[in-house]
Amino acid sequence: MGLLTRRQLITAAAGLSLSSGAVALPAAALTINPRSAWGSNHPPNGPLSAEDVKFLLVHHSASHNGYTSADTPGILRGWFNYHTGPDKGWNDIAYNFIIDSGGVMWEGREGSLAGAVAGDATGGNQGFSQLVCVIGDFNTGQPTSAALSSLRAMLAWLADRHAVATSEGSEVTFTSRGSNKWSAGTEVTTRTIAGHRNMSKTSCPGDNLYSYVVGGLMADVQTIRVGGSPKPTATSSTTTTTTEPTTTTASQAKITTTTMEPTTTTSTIPSTTTTVVPSTTTSLASSTPTSPVTTLAPVATPPTTIPVAIGDVEATSGIPVVLTGSAVLLVAGAGLLLWRQRRMGG
Repeated sequence: MGLLTRRQLITAAAGLSLSSGAVALPAAALTINPRSAWGSNHPPNGPLSAEDVKFLLVHHSASHNGYTSADTPGILRGWFNYHTGPDKGWNDIAYNFIIDSGGVMWEGREGSLAGAVAGDATGGNQGFSQLVCVIGDFNTGQPTSAALSSLRAMLAWLADRHAVATSEGSEVTFTSRGSNKWSAGTEVTTRTIAGHRNMSKTSCPGDNLYSYVVGGLMADVQTIRVGGSPKPTATSSTTTTTTEPTTTTASQAKITTTTMEPTTTTSTIPSTTTTVVPSTTTSLASSTPTSPVTTLAPVATPPTTIPVAIGDVEATSGIPVVLTGSAVLLVAGAGLLLWRQRRMGG
């Protein structure tokens, strides 16, 4: 068997890591909203070409920053109408993938989740790239930490997918297909993760994002790649993703919502000097009272009864008679009187 490529080794290592139950790195399980989540009624206006990917290109939209992930589907439909309209005339939305301020990832140009599709760009697309756009204007604002985290994860997945080197100093040379910066036929050498301004005459992706693109972005992407190969999962096309997560289970702490079941505490009942008295307690872990909990509370020992036989009362009824002090004196006096009568009668 031939030698494994570096990409195959990384993929194999990632599979072993995941199967052993190790905690996956952020890029090891991407969730990308498919095109149908925002553009099911917006098919391309014409054919789209496959792409021979040699590097990755970061864009910004230069649009406003005050939005939420719930707004993203509408934003993308607006882009589609503009990009396919008379001003641009492209067959589809320009970018392969889009990331919003909440860090939510979206498939842009149709077919990009399935494979490499050539994109379009203002100033011309010189080719050999996949385009990732972060929504916002980063000449005037800063990208969110959630957007940057998703950008790193997305680029790590794309680099693995297309065998793009991201180690320190990685570059690639290609022959431009033409842009307003590099005319067709020009040999272009670029970093394997670049900004749009490196390929066209534009300020994109904005100064505040571009400083990271040429700064620590590639090193951060490489760090993620060493940990494992990202595996994207498309979400349901009928659900609009918002910035709020549904349910998150951390590896170190399982967070669940439960309804407390009623419990009964059973104690051994001692002698007849104690009586079972139910009482209700409230659980500290919930604002809803639990079912009553049985506890034991002592009571006073009942008085001792002294059965005294008078005639056949006890024998016939079986009811013990309790004599008070005055009753005892009455019985004693009656006995003395009977003794005197018997004595006088002889």
